[in-house]
Amino acid sequence: MKTLLTILGLTFFTWTAKGQFPFEKYPVIKYKSYNEWKTYDKTEKEKRVHSTLTIPKFYNNGDTLTIQLTSFTDHWWKNSIIRVFRNKKETQKIFENMGFNPGGLDTLRVADINGDGLEDIKIISAYMGNGIAALNVKVIYLFQQIDKSFKKVSFADKMINNRQERDLDGDGNFEIVTMNLVEHEHHNYWLFNLFNYKNYGLLNVNMKFNYPIMIQFLYRDNYEITNKISREKMKTFALKLPDEYDTK
Repeated sequence: MKTLLTILGLTFFTWTAKGQFPFEKYPVIKYKSYNEWKTYDKTEKEKRVHSTLTIPKFYNNGDTLTIQLTSFTDHWWKNSIIRVFRNKKETQKIFENMGFNPGGLDTLRVADINGDGLEDIKIISAYMGNGIAALNVKVIYLFQQIDKSFKKVSFADKMINNRQERDLDGDGNFEIVTMNLVEHEHHNYWLFNLFNYKNYGLLNVNMKFNYPIMIQFLYRDNYEITNKISREKMKTFALKLPDEYDTK
């Protein structure tokens, strides 16, 4: 997936490491990264595909966490399953409307995203589309609760590589940055909204930071907030919640 998204970055727009979006000047989250997805293709007999990843000593007491993503060939985009295992014992079964293609799974990332002292999980799964649709991904967060269960928050997004969360106000609850492509007066713009995880779901926090911001889509480097649209007008493009938002 990383190779695919790198190629897309060069094809659609040449965002490079030299440039910086306005939100990227703020402190960035630090993850533990895991890439050892194991695929169990059972399409012939069971019409399903499993992708499994195990994290040793995930929990504070040293218990192991295993995440298994299962999609079904006869309803690929509907009711896939996220299973959570603790020491090989299934503790949760969560449904997700996404087809988990093993080739589209990115690194699984672990960090305390909302600053409550518990490690959370971030999964990015690509839709594997063509053209600019190849930027379409499903972002899935599993926020750990006090009882060691997880609250799932997922939404559709666009990205080349993992867009890291940022702490714009230094409170330890990192802002989640989403990106959409929108049209206004015959021009296309990247629209960036900000969200926090609070009260078991996402809360839009644009007003706190004078967001959303819009950056014109150009076939060259461009990181500047457009001057073709007033900041007040940009607020009319704000998303209350991300696209295809779902919690369980």
